[in-house]
Amino acid sequence: MCWLRAVSLISMIFSASTYRGQLSYKSMHLTHFTLSALLASFHKVELLNLNGLQIEEIDTNAFAYAHTIQKLYMRFNVIRYLPPHVFHNVPMLTVLALERNDLTSLPRGIFHNTPKLSVLSMSNNNLERIEDDTFQATTSLQNLQLSSNRLTHVDLSLIPSLFHVNVSYNLLSTLAIPIAVEELDASHNRINVVRGPVNVELAILKLQHNNLTDTAWLVNYPRLIEVNLSNNELEIITIHHFVKMQRLERLYISNNRLVALDLYGRPIPTLKVLDLSHNHLMWVEHNQAQFDKLQYLYLDHNSIVTLKLSTSHTLKNLTLSHNDWECNSLRALFRNVARPVVDDADQYCKIDYHLEHGLCCKESEKPYLDRLLQYIAMTSVVEKQRKNEPCSATDAINSAQSLYHYITQQAVVSLQGNEQLEAEVNELRAAVQQLTNEQIQQEQLLQGLHAEIDTNLRRFRLSNDELARPSENLNKVFTHLKERHAFKLRETQARRTEADAKQKETEDLEQENNALERQLDNKNTMQILLRQLTLLKRQQIKQLLAKLSKHRPN
Repeated sequence: MCWLRAVSLISMIFSASTYRGQLSYKSMHLTHFTLSALLASFHKVELLNLNGLQIEEIDTNAFAYAHTIQKLYMRFNVIRYLPPHVFHNVPMLTVLALERNDLTSLPRGIFHNTPKLSVLSMSNNNLERIEDDTFQATTSLQNLQLSSNRLTHVDLSLIPSLFHVNVSYNLLSTLAIPIAVEELDASHNRINVVRGPVNVELAILKLQHNNLTDTAWLVNYPRLIEVNLSNNELEIITIHHFVKMQRLERLYISNNRLVALDLYGRPIPTLKVLDLSHNHLMWVEHNQAQFDKLQYLYLDHNSIVTLKLSTSHTLKNLTLSHNDWECNSLRALFRNVARPVVDDADQYCKIDYHLEHGLCCKESEKPYLDRLLQYIAMTSVVEKQRKNEPCSATDAINSAQSLYHYITQQAVVSLQGNEQLEAEVNELRAAVQQLTNEQIQQEQLLQGLHAEIDTNLRRFRLSNDELARPSENLNKVFTHLKERHAFKLRETQARRTEADAKQKETEDLEQENNALERQLDNKNTMQILLRQLTLLKRQQIKQLLAKLSKHRPN
């Protein structure tokens, strides 16, 4: 009797499927005859490796004699369907690997007789939905890998035994977090709702590249160590959602739509890494207490004007490029921050900006008012250009240069002794130089606008057509924002309608309650009258009885 505990079918299948050294099969149908014949030769098999055999189908009774198998590997095949009871005779199964096949669904009851299953991997398939009762009997399942499918529904909260889960690169819109999971990767989905019971075990949560708009749900996970919320649609981060965090160390919120950051008042004491890059932040000074406690702070690609850090800060790495710095604030900042700590720099500055400590800044007494006026002016210029479409700066320069060369080189009119013409030529020369400088500045500004458009396209996950005009790509951003605004309006209107309906229902109940109270008052009044009438009748009866006793013969 053979006591082998691990069997790989690759060599056996090859030897059975070759003729004169040439591989003769293109696909394989795994039947109970094929497998039972193999398992009959190897008793007490605990590990079965069926990886990379191009298996297309599995017979219902293929594992009829696999009672001892604990680990089953069927990766890198082309399996499209699993029979409902295919694992019915594998009660000892603990590890099942089915990644990189063509599965589109799981039949009901497929895992009803695998109570010891602890590791299940079905990544890189075409699964579209996991029914709620699929893992009802797998009470030991701890590791579940479902990444790179087409899932639109899977309720992970129904699997309380899970410790490690990966559902990244799917089409999920709702994430239900299990009660004891420690590490969860749900990145690259369409998640806009996160729900689930309080979980004090969850340490690592990856939700980058989704559609999240708020973080209120974070209060249910106070023991998080790392949270990645990059590439979502968050606009506000507030300390109220992090106040219960006891050991949060890394928080990534880059490439969102943040306009407000409120981590002041009670900073997160354990936080070491905070990534706020590629957002719309402008005013962050009130978060100084939190910033001072960090080791790594990424603020690049925002619209930040001023920043303050104390001399006792603990930062090891700080990024500040591509912001809207005010020069005096920047100088004050670098008196408390050593240059080696700052890990980036600007290369080109806009008009009225210059480099200070490697970063573009603008001198202004009232920086925030100045920025407001600047944005208003830029908006007005863009609107005028969109309506009038004037000639480009290059055309103006070419025209001026042509006129200048014609006057100086053709010598049609002698300039010597003609002070008026000399003055006009000098004025023209100065105009050409001014236009040239303006052209350089406008080109730099244009490059910055193109980069900003590309950033917004990536931020909102819109397609970037390289052959299209930048204005067309920018229109995509505007269209997306308008659609989102319209969605918010519809959502608000729906909530108002719901609130009005609730208000009307409340008013109807109040009216009904008032009517019932009036009826009760009437009943009480009637009861009092009846009692008085009863008392009067009793008195009359007593009087009649007294008269009767007087006239009764002795």
